[in-house]
Amino acid sequence: MTKPIVRDPIYRRRRFDAEIIELCVRWYITYWLSYRDLVAMMAERGISVSHTTIHRWVIRYVPEFEKRWNRYTTETHRRDPVTGTAKVG
Repeated sequence: MTKPIVRDPIYRRRRFDAEIIELCVRWYITYWLSYRDLVAMMAERGISVSHTTIHRWVIRYVPEFEKRWNRYTTETHRRDPVTGTAKVG
């Protein structure tokens, strides 16, 4: 008997694989590509996707990704040498 594929629950009931969704959203955020540029890039890889689908992915997944990524960020505290108080930022 085969084991079921373990998927992140945010990707349930999606037509495309999680890797494709993450790739499109990451490229859109990182490189400021247009949705139509991403459609062309995915077409070069043999994946047919609409620009509106990528737009929906960005709206749906960016807040979730930011929430997950922000867990690993830390605030920096600097001390002012004159007063000895901490500055945040």
